[in-house]
Amino acid sequence: MEKYISLSELNFQVKEKIEQNFSDNIFVVAEINELRESRGHAYLELIEKDEDENIKAKAKATIWARIYSMLKPYFETSTGHKFEAGIKVLISVKAVFHEVYGYSLNVIDIDPTYTIGEIEKKRLMIIKRLEEEGVTDMNKELDFPVVPQRIAVISSDTAAGYGDFINQLNKSPFNFYVKLFESAMQGEKTEVSVINALEKIYEEEKNFDIVVIIRGGGSKSDLSWFDSYKIAVNIAQFPLPVLTGIGHERDAVISDIVAYESLNTPTAVAEYIINTVSEFYNYLNSLSENFAYSVENILSENKNKISELGNSMKFMVSRLIMNQKNKLELLGTDYEHKIKQLLNLHIFQLKRYPEKLKTAVNKDINTKIQYFELLKIKLENSVSSFFREEKHKLALFEQKNNMSNPSNILKAGYSYTLSNGKLLRTIKDVKKGDELETFLYDGKILSTVKK
Repeated sequence: MEKYISLSELNFQVKEKIEQNFSDNIFVVAEINELRESRGHAYLELIEKDEDENIKAKAKATIWARIYSMLKPYFETSTGHKFEAGIKVLISVKAVFHEVYGYSLNVIDIDPTYTIGEIEKKRLMIIKRLEEEGVTDMNKELDFPVVPQRIAVISSDTAAGYGDFINQLNKSPFNFYVKLFESAMQGEKTEVSVINALEKIYEEEKNFDIVVIIRGGGSKSDLSWFDSYKIAVNIAQFPLPVLTGIGHERDAVISDIVAYESLNTPTAVAEYIINTVSEFYNYLNSLSENFAYSVENILSENKNKISELGNSMKFMVSRLIMNQKNKLELLGTDYEHKIKQLLNLHIFQLKRYPEKLKTAVNKDINTKIQYFELLKIKLENSVSSFFREEKHKLALFEQKNNMSNPSNILKAGYSYTLSNGKLLRTIKDVKKGDELETFLYDGKILSTVKK
C-alpha cells in the first residue's frame, strides 16, 4: 500500500506553507461580487474578471467587526460611495487557511483613493464609448413638443421626488396626462429596471409626448447607478425627448449627459414642462389679440369711408335739389310773363274764352307738377337704393368677419379635433387606441378610438 496522510494533516501542511510564504499583509485589487453583513462582521466574495467580463479568479474574504466598524465609514466618507457589491477596491489582506473552512482572506485595510480613481476612470470610459458610437447628442436633436401634455414618468411610486413632480404639475393652470412606469431608483436592480420601463414606454410611444426620469435627492453613491452605459445608450436612442431630474446639485451623471434636458430636481423638471406649455398659451393669446385688433381696424376704416360717402351724397343731393328749385322758379317767372303778354294781346279772346284758357293753363301746370313729382320720386329712389346697396355691402362684410371668427364658429356647433397634437382632417390619420382631443366652444373632450 502506498504511503498516505490524512486530510487534516494535508490541510495543516498547506496552512503552514501559507503562513510561511504569506506572513506579511498584501495589497490586492479585486471587485466585490457579494457582500453580507452579520453581527458587525462583513463577509465578501472577491472576483477578478478578464476583458470579456469572464471571472478568472475568486476568493472569500472577511472583515472582522473591529476593523469593519472603522473601515466602512472611512471608505464611504472618503469616496462618497457606499461600500457595497459592484465596486472595485484596493485592499490590504492577510492570506489564511483553516483546516475546516479552507482558504480565505482577512481584510486589514483599504485604499479609498484607488476606488475613486476606478469609478471616475469607468465613467470617462463610458462617456468616450458613447461619443465614439455617435449617440451622445441623439436625444438632444429630437424636436421638443410645442405642448408636452402626455408624460411618461420613470420613478418609484414611493419616491418623494415623484410626489413633488406631480404636486408641481397640479399647481399649474394646465391639464397633464401622466402615467407612471415604476422602477428601482438605486441599487443593483436600477439598470435592468429603468431599461425595462423604457421598453414598456416604447410599446406605447404614440400615447406620449415626452419621457421623464425622476428621483429624490440622495448620496453620490445613490446617483452613481445612473452612470450606466446601458441606461445611457437606451436614453440616447429613445425616440421621444427624455428629461432627467435625478436629484444632483453639482456633478451630472452619464444619464444626464445623453438626455434631451437635465435638471437638478423633479420640481425643476415640472417647471420646465409648465413653462413650455405656458409659452405656447401666451403665443395663442397674442394671436387672438392681434386678430381682434385687425378686425376692429377694418371695421373702423370702413365706418369712416361710409361716413365720408354719406356726407358726399348729402352734399350732392342738396345741390341737385337747389338746382331743380332754381329751375322751377325761373320756369314759373317765364310762364307768368308769357301769360301777361297773352292776356294783353288777346284780352278779347280771354274774355270770350276764360274757361278754356283756365283749363288749358291748369292742364299745363298739372303736367309740369306731375313731371317734377316723378323726378323727385326718381331721385329719392336713387338715393335710397344707393344707401341700401352700401348698407348691404357693410352687412355682408360684418357677416364675413363674424363667420371667420373661431369663437363664433365654435359657438355655431362646430368643433375641431387633435390627434397627437395635430389637427385631424381624415380618419386615415387615426387608428384604434389613439387618444383624441375634441375642442368645443366651452371646453374639450378627451376620447379614445375604439373603431
